[in-house]
Amino acid sequence: MGEHVLRELFPDLDENQYQPAGIDLKLDRVFRLEGQGALLEGDDKRLPEYREVETESGVFELEPNVPYVLELAPELEVPEDTAALFLPRSTLLRSGVSVHTALGDPGFRGKIRVLAVNHHTAPYRVARGERVVQVVFLRAEDTGRYEGNYGR
Repeated sequence: MGEHVLRELFPDLDENQYQPAGIDLKLDRVFRLEGQGALLEGDDKRLPEYREVETESGVFELEPNVPYVLELAPELEVPEDTAALFLPRSTLLRSGVSVHTALGDPGFRGKIRVLAVNHHTAPYRVARGERVVQVVFLRAEDTGRYEGNYGR
């Protein structure tokens, strides 16, 4: 979907969040993973604990080789005839920070969380409110609706 359609679907974004083929999502909160997670037989999923990283200045420091979960804003609602692909902004990649994402299924509604790892030898600083991920929407015909545990 292009910018003009996205402006109609998501009218309340900041002007700089609209891109020609997607919208940018902003960093809201950062979490460190603690404890063990598991994906076992069937639908037995156990996420590790998330510990929120606090910042007084609004700037987060991502230490090298530590996985972080980034929570993005705004909350997103994927239209029911659409799938969402989440892609890292190139500034992060050019700085050695990878962002790992998953597909946004039709009908998903909620906060988007992605995994980020700083592969550089020095800490990477990123401020709350910075655009870190672009979401691209693709029409998906004859789809089901998201019924998972991670949306609202």
